Amino acid sequence: MRGRSLLWTIAVLLLMSVSALAQSNTLRGKVRSTSGTTINNAIVELKAGGGGMIAQTVTRNDGDFAFSNLPSGEYEVEVTIAGFETAIQMARFNTPAPMNFAEVVNMEVVIRPRADAILAAPGTNFTQDVPKPARTFFEKGMSRLREGKSDEGIAMLREAISAYGDYFNAHFELGRELFRLGKNLDALEEFERARQINERQDAVYFMFGMVMLREQKFALAQRAFREASSINANRAASHFYRGQALIELALRSTDDTQRIADLSDADKELNRAWELSNGTIPSVRVQRARIYERRGDKEAAARELEEYLRVEPEAKNAPAIRTAITRLRSRHKPEPPAESKPPQP
Repeated sequence: MRGRSLLWTIAVLLLMSVSALAQSNTLRGKVRSTSGTTINNAIVELKAGGGGMIAQTVTRNDGDFAFSNLPSGEYEVEVTIAGFETAIQMARFNTPAPMNFAEVVNMEVVIRPRADAILAAPGTNFTQDVPKPARTFFEKGMSRLREGKSDEGIAMLREAISAYGDYFNAHFELGRELFRLGKNLDALEEFERARQINERQDAVYFMFGMVMLREQKFALAQRAFREASSINANRAASHFYRGQALIELALRSTDDTQRIADLSDADKELNRAWELSNGTIPSVRVQRARIYERRGDKEAAARELEEYLRVEPEAKNAPAIRTAITRLRSRHKPEPPAESKPPQP
């Protein structure tokens, strides 16, 4: 009995040691954007291949993350962070479990900026020495807006302005919320007040442009976006929307020379937006298609729309885009001449 007990103890210890060795794998990774910039504070979830979550961490120190003590097998790594598309990548430890000691797998996860995030209204970077009561009202107002309580948020922002009339951020954020609600004239008043406080903030001119686009005042819109770009040349959204405004102007112009110039400038603005976003704004292709169609190059327009659908196959406007492609590629046969009646005697 004693011998058996000893053998049993040795067997258990051996099994425990093998199990410990089987749990010694490490997965290390780095998260980058498509531009090559490392991304910190991204949420990284480790999941069993086709199963539930095993562990979670956040990227630190130049986009690095790590999971250790992993048994052999296949894993799914999911990376999420605001403003970027979710990225999923597979990793696998291939060494058989009984021989698996300290295998290390390295991986790099590349995440793409979300197009809607790129084209969203820019934030501000203007700081002021704001009195505490005004700052308190502002923070409460922004909290209410994030909770979807628009009326309460607007009331708090107005209180912040009452406490400190030159509160740039309060005027700007109030203007953005009024714009979201479709109150364009009220929004313009707030943006103009913000501009008077700080005329070197590209976000204010950007929002002027968005209001003018909605009001179909395209000449004013393109000028506002141009001013925003002159202050911050690296904002892709300003270039994109200026391109869109210029296209609208060209389509309405009766001056051939001006129309050609507007389309040329629009093309340059869209190309700049594409470059700055590392090719992550699919809507650029839709706007380019409008330029090509206006120039008479229907095949080029159709190809741009096809590329758009390849990236955004489930887009809300996908049926309309497919219809447009068919129209661009259709060959209209000339109508037969009307039958002439024989001359009357």
